[in-house]
Amino acid sequence: MRSSALRCCFRLTALACVLAAFDGAVAAGEQDALREAVAASRLSTPANWLPRSTFSQITPDPIVALSPNSEHVAYLLGEPGKRSLWLMHTAQSQAKRLLPQTDANTLLWSQDSRWMFLQSPTSLAAVALGGKGSRVVARLNDHLRSEVLGRDPSRPDAVIVLEQSLPYAPKPVSRVLRITAEATVEVLLEENRPIADALIAPNGGLAAWKVIEKDRQRVMHKSATDAPSTLVECVELQRCGLISTGADGASVWLNANFERDLAGLQRLAPDGALSQAFEDPAGIADLDHVVLDPVTQQPLFASLRSPHPQLHGLTGTARRQLETLNRRLPQRDLAIQPGHGDQASWLISERNSNMTMARWHLFAPATGELREILSDVSDERVAPIDAQFAHKQPISWRASDGMRLHGFLSLPAGRDPALTPLLVSVHGVPWSASTPGYSAFTQFFVNRGYAVFEPNFRGSTGYGRAYTLSANGDFGNGRVQLDIVEGTRHLLANGVGDAHRVAIIGGSFGGYSALLGATFQPELFRLAIAALPPSDFAWTLRWAASDSDLAVSDGIPLTTRFRLLGVDIDDATIQARLHAQSPLANANRLTRPVLLFAGGQDERVAIRSVTHYAAVLRQLQKDVTLFIEPEIGHGSDDPLIREAYLYLAESMLHKHLAGAEPEAPSAALTDYLKRNLR
Repeated sequence: MRSSALRCCFRLTALACVLAAFDGAVAAGEQDALREAVAASRLSTPANWLPRSTFSQITPDPIVALSPNSEHVAYLLGEPGKRSLWLMHTAQSQAKRLLPQTDANTLLWSQDSRWMFLQSPTSLAAVALGGKGSRVVARLNDHLRSEVLGRDPSRPDAVIVLEQSLPYAPKPVSRVLRITAEATVEVLLEENRPIADALIAPNGGLAAWKVIEKDRQRVMHKSATDAPSTLVECVELQRCGLISTGADGASVWLNANFERDLAGLQRLAPDGALSQAFEDPAGIADLDHVVLDPVTQQPLFASLRSPHPQLHGLTGTARRQLETLNRRLPQRDLAIQPGHGDQASWLISERNSNMTMARWHLFAPATGELREILSDVSDERVAPIDAQFAHKQPISWRASDGMRLHGFLSLPAGRDPALTPLLVSVHGVPWSASTPGYSAFTQFFVNRGYAVFEPNFRGSTGYGRAYTLSANGDFGNGRVQLDIVEGTRHLLANGVGDAHRVAIIGGSFGGYSALLGATFQPELFRLAIAALPPSDFAWTLRWAASDSDLAVSDGIPLTTRFRLLGVDIDDATIQARLHAQSPLANANRLTRPVLLFAGGQDERVAIRSVTHYAAVLRQLQKDVTLFIEPEIGHGSDDPLIREAYLYLAESMLHKHLAGAEPEAPSAALTDYLKRNLR
């Protein structure tokens, strides 16, 4: 061991050697964890069979907010569009209903803890703590987009609102507004460029704001001459999220990756100088979000987008308090809303991959007391059901070109993983990622006896800028798809999955990957289940750039984002390559059955691209099943539609992978399938 380490240090720089040794140790540790997870699943008590409705119906978490003085917890309870507003004193356990119904989707306290601001699609309202004096403080214009950025740290009773004109407006305009509980409106900034965010200084003026210009974002501020100037530019998909102002009121805290690979907490001085304050100690994950003191707006905790949920204290006191919380709530994904002051209470939510809903607690840092609250708002059946769910196991593997990749594995309890059918579930949108949190679809298939693998192939986000950019535009039957294939083979080689019973499933880009897998790796994937899939990625990108809702979305334009990822939509050579590698162009090669889902109102993947592909397959006498829901777009939360998806998927898996036989559909589901199944 020592001689090999010495040889390493002779060949590499000292830093590179340390990093290589650390990376190897992490990989070895994860291999050990994988073996332990495989052994544990074999010896565990099998989970109870749960009905499809457990997974097809979504129960939304309440929207919960702690007042800055930590004396009250307010929450919005119920389904979107018909929630109720409740208020609870933190020294008590009983809550009072303030509003029987509201269409609000945002809840925010004022700085003085006397007002609750509620934003709905049509208005911004201020609700007084005592219930008297509540009023609508702003009507939201149908021709503008409005977003509450946060409470105004310089005023006791105000919030900051970002207002932007809709795409294709004849005179584009963006405004930053201060709106008070007394319904006064002050324009702090007006631009003819899209504004992404803004920060308010302690004196009430604008400390910084971020504008979007084609392929870049600019962090702006007002100079000594009161003229706007650029503090820093974010180019080539760099991150530069605004967090808060520094204690001096002039510097700015950023979630950024300037001069780094991983996004971390960076401090931007008024002269543009950058300094690094925090980064993932393991060197794996990007910074996700930062928890601030509600009054001083100074960073207290940092959350990472890591395979394991992680929260890090940024001060000595915060680290000690977090140690106490982690002892009380071990191996949980914690979110903290702190109160201000040594004696203030904190609001804590805990989540995990096997928890259907968040659980809420009040924590007293001064005494260490932890008290669960809001238990009455969750379904009484949630806890026993959660106990039947599987834990997601983070895994990593080496691609054939040496790159270390990440993903998650969920195993059914009480089964031999080597004899279990394996379902490869690929996430949508190349630059998103599978996460360690709860997934109803993952838990459904695990409950039915499948091992579920969720790969975060290169191009996925959360693991650094290089990880995302390393896809290098190879989104056809190339390097990105090979990551998924090699990850699947890695699991099979390590005792996970029956090699003769492997299927691939996904939605949007994940559906495209599923079709690629069934077309080009039929010896590995015996079945493809593809929801809303592009059958020709090149054609879909051209269509999306001009006709989809993504073409007019805020932020970096779609064409620019893909160009930075290595796909120039206007490059004929790239288009020809992607088309030549597409499932559509290779439909004659398909030898495995395919299940397709399409939405009639889909504004991201044109339905005609799915139906055309299905028609080509049918003409070639391939085994294809097509389900069309005329009324949905790019996905749906409707319980009946979700149940139809689950039923058809498990029926196909039962037929082609000898998986569990599905429960008979209800009369309502049978009728629905007759109308929509082709």
